[in-house]
Amino acid sequence: MCIATIYFDDGRHRDKVMSDVVQIEAERDGFLLVTLFGEEKFIKGKLKSVDFLKEHSVIIQKKS
Repeated sequence: MCIATIYFDDGRHRDKVMSDVVQIEAERDGFLLVTLFGEEKFIKGKLKSVDFLKEHSVIIQKKS
């Protein structure tokens, strides 16, 4: 099982949005995140990078 941590990146800082994410669903203007424990959160932004080899991280660029 792959569990990811989601971060927002504004070009200067990277802030953790959510940990233990097991499901990411692309929506029209963002992403629905679901954790291993069933917690859901919707975030607005666009996908910047995915790294499952080193950090198990997904970087979302904030929409301005």
